[in-house]
Amino acid sequence: MRNYPFTLLFCFIFMLILSSAAYADSGESSGSIHIDVIDAKTQRQIAGASFSVSAADSLLPQNAQPPHSSAHSMTLPPGLYQVQVFHPQYQTVIAPSVRIVKGKTTSLSLSMIAARSDTETLVVYGDQSRLDSLTSAGARYFDRESLRSNAGSGSDILRALDGLPGLFSSGEFASYTVRGNGPRDNLILVDGFPFANIVHFDDSFGELEDIEGGGRYSVFAPNLINGATFQPGGWSAAYGGRAGSLLLLDVAKGNSQTASYSARLDLAGIELGYDGPSNIHADTSLLFSARTQDFGRFFETIGLDDIGSPKNTDIIVKTSSRLDQNNDLELLFIYAPEKFLRDIDNVLASDEDEPGNYTDIELEKSETENYLLGATWTAHTDSNARWTHRLYYRYFEQTASSGEAYPDLVPIDTPAQQIPVRDNIISSSRQEQEIGLRSDFTQWNRFGEFNAGLRIAQTRLKFDINLAADWQQFEYDSDDFRADANQHFIVLTPNDVNNRLHDSNNLYSVYTDQTFDLANWQLRTGIRLDHDSLADENILSPRFSASRRATDNTKLVLTAGRYNNAPRFNDRAAAAENRRLKHELTDQISLGLSYLFRPDLELLVEPYYQHQTKLIVEADRTNRSRENSGTGRSWGVDTALIKRFSHGWSASANYSYNQAKVQDAADLPYYAADFHRPHSFSLGGVWEINERWKLSSRWKWASGTPADGYVIYANVLGEGHPLRFAKENISNNSGRYQNFHSLNVRLDYRRTFNPLSVIVFLDVINLYGADNPLSSEFNPRSGENNIEEGQVLPILGVRLEW
Repeated sequence: MRNYPFTLLFCFIFMLILSSAAYADSGESSGSIHIDVIDAKTQRQIAGASFSVSAADSLLPQNAQPPHSSAHSMTLPPGLYQVQVFHPQYQTVIAPSVRIVKGKTTSLSLSMIAARSDTETLVVYGDQSRLDSLTSAGARYFDRESLRSNAGSGSDILRALDGLPGLFSSGEFASYTVRGNGPRDNLILVDGFPFANIVHFDDSFGELEDIEGGGRYSVFAPNLINGATFQPGGWSAAYGGRAGSLLLLDVAKGNSQTASYSARLDLAGIELGYDGPSNIHADTSLLFSARTQDFGRFFETIGLDDIGSPKNTDIIVKTSSRLDQNNDLELLFIYAPEKFLRDIDNVLASDEDEPGNYTDIELEKSETENYLLGATWTAHTDSNARWTHRLYYRYFEQTASSGEAYPDLVPIDTPAQQIPVRDNIISSSRQEQEIGLRSDFTQWNRFGEFNAGLRIAQTRLKFDINLAADWQQFEYDSDDFRADANQHFIVLTPNDVNNRLHDSNNLYSVYTDQTFDLANWQLRTGIRLDHDSLADENILSPRFSASRRATDNTKLVLTAGRYNNAPRFNDRAAAAENRRLKHELTDQISLGLSYLFRPDLELLVEPYYQHQTKLIVEADRTNRSRENSGTGRSWGVDTALIKRFSHGWSASANYSYNQAKVQDAADLPYYAADFHRPHSFSLGGVWEINERWKLSSRWKWASGTPADGYVIYANVLGEGHPLRFAKENISNNSGRYQNFHSLNVRLDYRRTFNPLSVIVFLDVINLYGADNPLSSEFNPRSGENNIEEGQVLPILGVRLEW
């Protein structure tokens, strides 16, 4: 992280070593495919399956393979194919778009669902969201190709989720909101590990204002994730700690058959990758990726010089080993450091609209170390049982400081080095070290499926925040402390702000659930117990779901349960009285209808209701105190018409209605939740024009987010002092920003120059530059409450594969 060229050089040398050991140009004009078929429940290979491989959407001549073949490996000309898998005891599975590359073996793993009757003839379009029929009807799965192709992804996995029912992503941040909940309410697991800091440039511990979107860029590029499973609610007792939604990210495994190398270059940086055998152990594959990005240069290129200079590196290594027929071992390493600097030059660039009117005078610098090391051992104890153990270590360390520059106090042409500044007004340090064990046991019995599990984690915390001197703040809430009620600004003091939290938090969880398979019904009952040592709290969470297949095409799903939001460590460390904050609780219920017009066309309707208690509320920003005094409620309906990828294209149209209200205390009125959007609609799709061109786009419209009511005061410091305005927020979310609308477009072009494939892509977020404010920024020097202007964000890049 401290030396970007060295990091990149090391990664390049590592790739060359792998390449020399594994690469040889065979001179062949064809590629091949290797198909593994596994049972969706037991995760064991299925014997007796047959396959049909044909040209995808007639883009290529029909393959000469027989209609049904039992061969797991086939040699094919390069191009796009459709693969169908048949078995008399399972539902047919179709992979509609599989690319064969010259001289390479494409590994394809497909899960099959057991047919519930001899007459069931459902066809599944490779969508693993249907593998669990007892989760929310809105649950969806994105495979690797879908994640890479989604318009507006901007080479970021969290932006690639756009277009799911109930989920809204503005595209400005690497985050999303679900059913009126905030972006920090989403539970995200990486290969089953709780990697807490999945996004870069989140708010630092010492920042006074929370970043509304919860981070700028995620650690993962879409190409690294083999699959993403999203559930807006109703997940099983195996998962806890967040209540907004569940996202399971499966890091791709290395190709066990042949080696592939890649290099990706865009306006922000470069990424290098290896995907293939480890060349160390015969049954071990390796995935390696190294990415470095300098968004300072990128922002300068597109005219956003005032933002600052974010730099990050992401190094990800995963090995997958078959120890024997019943045991598998995976190792995962993630190293994701970052730096951020906003200096006087960035401050001076913030007057682009009007010379001398500086909209942001903050000086910032931060440096972060962030890594995860995890091991997963999966043991098939017998034909009806599986036991998975995950052991991990997570480390996060951040130092940050903030100050201010005062270019308005000197003539406009004053050299930068002569402008008065206050450096390091507030500084902070944060360190988290966590070691944990997650164990899950599954057994299939005469009733259905039995699950039980254990979670143990200890987190050592070292948080320090230090305010060097009194600091005037010119934006405040009416109930913030002021020594004089007629004083129209607040003053942060070291006595109120300075704090430290050096402690350990122990988390223990146990859960169990049982599935009951009946004729046309499936039921699942479960319960989860969590213990939090810092909160000195035990949380009991019952879960229930029921699924009824009314016809071969119609399914109803009922889910109900209690879910919890653990307090953020940042909140607990902000003030001494926050240390014992309790978990927020959400009781939710949903009833979903899924109707298949045909195997690739589905209609979804899912109403839901959520009741929230013990919500954490900021009591006073002068001393950063918080309390569990809030309650809330959220209800609405998600609808979607989904055309899964087949015949060269896919599309979806989603509409969601939501009402989300909260109150800060029992005697206070309800108001709109911070991320509440009553209406949201999106329409988008992917068109694989031919084997070279692919086009995707998505248009979104939504109600604006809530905005506080406020008044502005002039000359609040009085005569003889610099002119300063102040903004007093007098009501919570009583207004609303303008409606959101945006068009994202992505175009990919692939050309093969054997053995090299070149993919050129252009991904444009907010194509027509619509103004879509999530918040406003008050300027105390001019008294203006600036609404963020819309920006076109183009990402042009080249990817090389060989």
